[in-house]
Amino acid sequence: MSKKARISVRQVTVLMFMSLIGDMLLIYPTMITHIALQDAWISSILSIPLGLIIIYVLIRVHELHPNLTLIEAIRKIMGPVLGTIISCWYLFYFLMNTALIAREVGDFLNTQLFVHTPLRVLLAMGISLMVLTALTGIEAFGRVSEMLLPAYILIFSGLILALLPQVQLSNVRPVLENGLAPVAKGMVPGVAMPFAGMSIMLMVFPYVNKKAHFKKDMLLASLIGGIVISLFLLLSLLVIGPFVTNYSPYISSVLTTKINELNYITRVESLVALTWALAAYFKGVLFFYAFTFGTPQLFRISNSRPFVIPAGAIVFGMTILITPNVFYYVRTLVYPMAAWHYTNGLFIPLLLWVVYLCRRKWKQRQNISTH
Repeated sequence: MSKKARISVRQVTVLMFMSLIGDMLLIYPTMITHIALQDAWISSILSIPLGLIIIYVLIRVHELHPNLTLIEAIRKIMGPVLGTIISCWYLFYFLMNTALIAREVGDFLNTQLFVHTPLRVLLAMGISLMVLTALTGIEAFGRVSEMLLPAYILIFSGLILALLPQVQLSNVRPVLENGLAPVAKGMVPGVAMPFAGMSIMLMVFPYVNKKAHFKKDMLLASLIGGIVISLFLLLSLLVIGPFVTNYSPYISSVLTTKINELNYITRVESLVALTWALAAYFKGVLFFYAFTFGTPQLFRISNSRPFVIPAGAIVFGMTILITPNVFYYVRTLVYPMAAWHYTNGLFIPLLLWVVYLCRRKWKQRQNISTH
């Protein structure tokens, strides 16, 4: 990613929104409902204000060195030794999330659309698309996301309107049947997965043509993204109930089946599936950007293009190894991944903020003592 590359505030707002919902529309309802059952919608709604706090912290950390990416800022704040260690930690995080999202999309397409296509072929095609996108640059990617957003909103709105006749309020009753404990447990991944994972945007923010409303737009995009995934979760519970939501790895396919039952709109599975896969693809591309352009920055290499294709090969290998299937992820890896997201999206940024303030105060005292 060239330092001359620039995207507008509107484009980065769209990228924030698309990457926040990303793969959440594939796995979020099942993941939260497994923990909180019919009260999963409460966990999701309560997660939004906590998530906005994390986004605010990330924006403030970016403002410490607004012209530097996360990898560059870490080395500047923490020093060459500790900064290199933390940067390697983040690069591994970017790599694993790229592979995980690519595998989610591959499994989704393999089970819902291309059932006779080998999974590795779908993974290779998806990762090849990521590689091509990385080679074209962040400016082209930002423009494409801006053009596709209206179509995405139209399809999502149409899905909600088509399913409204099948809403049953009894599916979310009784409310708080098991107390507040399941709701609180559901908030752990409810905050971590969508919001804490947005530390990836600290690799994109330096390339934005800043304006006065940059911070407000980022928080607004995060708020709208949180509302969208909460609405999708609530819709899943109201239409098909907590039991089916809990045991359906890709709830969107079940919802589109419900649309077909109405007999006035049919065969929408492919359109909805490709829309959800596209949203997850946007998030995967951002993580791939961060890995492919963050690694050369760590080693002070000016030209990152030769690294893009080998990075794609590494991601392809990791997609095969990272998880056997989606159920393993939503059942076994939820809390470990949540802890990893909190570490990289909240705890380390807070550490960077504290160290920066301490070093600045120390320099001010040194300057006062010399005078």
